[in-house]
Amino acid sequence: MEDLFKRNVILVRERVRYFKAANAYDLFDEQGQKIGEVLEDVPGFFKKVLKFTAWKTRLSFTVNFLDAAGNRLLTLKRPFTFFRSNISVYDSDGRPLGMYRQKFKLLKPEFHLMEPSGSRFATLKGDWKGWNFSLEDSSGVELAKVTKKWAGIAKELFTSADNYVVSISKPDMPDDMRKLIFAAGIGIDMSLKEAGR
Repeated sequence: MEDLFKRNVILVRERVRYFKAANAYDLFDEQGQKIGEVLEDVPGFFKKVLKFTAWKTRLSFTVNFLDAAGNRLLTLKRPFTFFRSNISVYDSDGRPLGMYRQKFKLLKPEFHLMEPSGSRFATLKGDWKGWNFSLEDSSGVELAKVTKKWAGIAKELFTSADNYVVSISKPDMPDDMRKLIFAAGIGIDMSLKEAGR
């Protein structure tokens, strides 16, 4: 498994730019060392223009996780949507790892994590007052967290609302599940923030 996904904590910082057509994020370890990046691929002039309109919440997207050397490790894809996001995750060879399926909830955002077979193995639940998510298996055991709260060494890097931490609570998970979980933060950010949540 790639070194980036062997970690139990990854800190994510969005690159904030004005008039950006594509989202971009930097990935850091707990000491604040950059270990990778996540880049959205927005092909074509017309789609770039639509990213500045109300249609941006519905547009399809493709996002690539890259290691520090620029090698593609993961790809997230969402088709055009009218209502709820279904985000598929693929490894570097294009093999499907699973999917995030957004569920309709009035106040608390929720996503079901699906295996490639289509069976649900976990639920990602958000709180109503902030941007904190807990990933639990079917028996309620916490597998991971995606949160804005960080009290580690690199705390000074994460003072903006556009930054968060993905932390694995159960380190002995299979490699494919770890990759799917680390993809969660970007998938949530792309789905909910673009929609103004």
